[in-house]
Amino acid sequence: MSTGHGNAPLRLTPAVRIAAVLAAAYGFSLVALAIVLATDWALHRGNVGHLHSLAASRGVVYFIVACIAGAALLMTGSVRAWRGARGLPALIPLGLIVALGCIGEPIDILTGQSLSSDITGVAIICAAALPAVLLILPRKDTA
Repeated sequence: MSTGHGNAPLRLTPAVRIAAVLAAAYGFSLVALAIVLATDWALHRGNVGHLHSLAASRGVVYFIVACIAGAALLMTGSVRAWRGARGLPALIPLGLIVALGCIGEPIDILTGQSLSSDITGVAIICAAALPAVLLILPRKDTA
């Protein structure tokens, strides 16, 4: 039995607006990463431009597609959150980045990666965790 509040928009708080902007910025950065990788791969520049095996090229293409799909989810989630919905589509790529980062970053630290690499990795994890946490915060519906 429905209470009538299932489709009511949630209250827009400053935290939700910040989360929507951060998720959209993360989405734009994923699109930029996909463009840079595709350009380097197509023009045979950089690390991905000098791959000579089919499997490595497929990996680059898969990663480019994954970046674009993640950006689409982030944009969809940020627009939905801005309009008063929960913004759940954005939580999928954000959660994935945080989960994989929390596994990979300690490995990088233990294997002796440079301090700048470790700081960059922690900053990426924090940049993904902040909008995810802000979107998960409880909000009352407006009705």
